[in-house]
Amino acid sequence: MAESEHLQQSEHLQQPEHLQQPEHLQQSEHLQQSEQYCSFLIGAYRCAVSMHHITEVLAQERLTPVPLAPHSVAGLLNLRGQILTVLDLRASLLPPGLPLSEEPMVLVLERGSQSFALLVDAIGDVLRAADEELLPTPETIPACFRGLTTAVIQQGELITLVLDAERIAQAGAAA
Repeated sequence: MAESEHLQQSEHLQQPEHLQQPEHLQQSEHLQQSEQYCSFLIGAYRCAVSMHHITEVLAQERLTPVPLAPHSVAGLLNLRGQILTVLDLRASLLPPGLPLSEEPMVLVLERGSQSFALLVDAIGDVLRAADEELLPTPETIPACFRGLTTAVIQQGELITLVLDAERIAQAGAAA
């Protein structure tokens, strides 16, 4: 058999069934090209951050207060010997006096080689969204959130604000 005929025949051969991956394990192109986001609540606002930046989710730990710190700094957290600044976005984004949830959570984020943490009211689901599912931030979102928001994810009536970790860190440092 000529080499060109052999190559043409091998192009049409399929992998034997016992070596093929089952359909339920095959990922669609959509899932392969989407990004995951960890959702959380800040007051009544559902927000999310890319999972690329999240290193840990913790039940609220004991925070060490920082005298004369801006109101957006909730305190310091000793996480296995690493001292992290914990930012309370509620303090800078929501009206004063709103009570913190009964069981707040701490979201540890990494930005480059630096880590910091966010104090949030609750942790939600992991969301998956492809680039085409990320919508521009509507003008109806309060201005204080718009500065941190890169996009929104709409799932039915539910809107999730996608926050940028870099902007959050900058806002915490500037406060």
